[in-house]
Amino acid sequence: MAITNKNVVLPKEYSEQIIQALRGRSKALELGRRLPDMRTSELEINVLSSIAKAGWVKKSQTPANAEGAEINRKPVSQIAWEGVTLKAETLACIVTISEETLADTEDFGVEVVPTISDQVVDAFYQALDATAFFGVDSPWDNFVGIVAGATAANATVTWDGTPGLSFYNAVSDAMSKVEESGFIPNAIVGAPSLRSAFRNSITNLGVLTAEQGEVGALPKHYDYTGGFIGTSAFAIVGDFNYLVYAFREDMSMKLLTEATIKDGEKEYNLAQQDMIGFRFKMRLGMALPNPVARVSAAEGSNNDYVRGATSYPFAIIVKSNAGSN
Repeated sequence: MAITNKNVVLPKEYSEQIIQALRGRSKALELGRRLPDMRTSELEINVLSSIAKAGWVKKSQTPANAEGAEINRKPVSQIAWEGVTLKAETLACIVTISEETLADTEDFGVEVVPTISDQVVDAFYQALDATAFFGVDSPWDNFVGIVAGATAANATVTWDGTPGLSFYNAVSDAMSKVEESGFIPNAIVGAPSLRSAFRNSITNLGVLTAEQGEVGALPKHYDYTGGFIGTSAFAIVGDFNYLVYAFREDMSMKLLTEATIKDGEKEYNLAQQDMIGFRFKMRLGMALPNPVARVSAAEGSNNDYVRGATSYPFAIIVKSNAGSN
């Protein structure tokens, strides 16, 4: 495919490869739950905000009809739903290349895309993970990231940095917070330093396997995207089915030949500097639904169960300075 104009459709095979690479390298997309593709710019999903409450039927002490028969009153509950909206926003990256470089590339254009796709994937998954986990540069008004949500729900466990039993207990306590909210933790994710924390605990406690309980069996994921901010949270434990996302548009590419591109204080005039820009973009929405669960539900005013104040599908482990190397 020769590049001869400004509007270039990214070859389908490259688009699919980049999407698969994003899902494989981005822990947010790998662990989160992908919803069906969005047909419009917004997708609303319903989440339980209150659930029914049952009670034993008790006979009334006061006859209420002419025959004097007692009336059996059944408890009445309401089931309520709240809408969680996924709004498609654009994630983009522009890569600039000199025309001389392109001229030296065999079969002008086709070989350029796979060459630069790895860099594009790196940039995209770093941005995705930083937003999903920490809310960095979130384009969505009500999306603050998993860590901020867990902090607000008081789902935080402090680890003193000591390997062995201390770390084992911190993971167990984080799992407990998720379980007490009525969810089942299905993964733990952290920066690469999480790997050494488990490795050092193995040295102190023995092999962390399923035989040593659920902490050992919990699937472990290490985020190498650069999007996981270890100073804000050492690790996240949770039910990642409640990190959801949906694509509105798959990866697309546009060729820029005469644009002026600003990058901070730098400015590139492509035509004047004999450069070409490849703009990659995709549109997707992301949300963190938090349905009411019976385990952590509080009694509402209408004889129903509502979401508890500290109910949240995730918990975080924060590393303190004590005991750290």
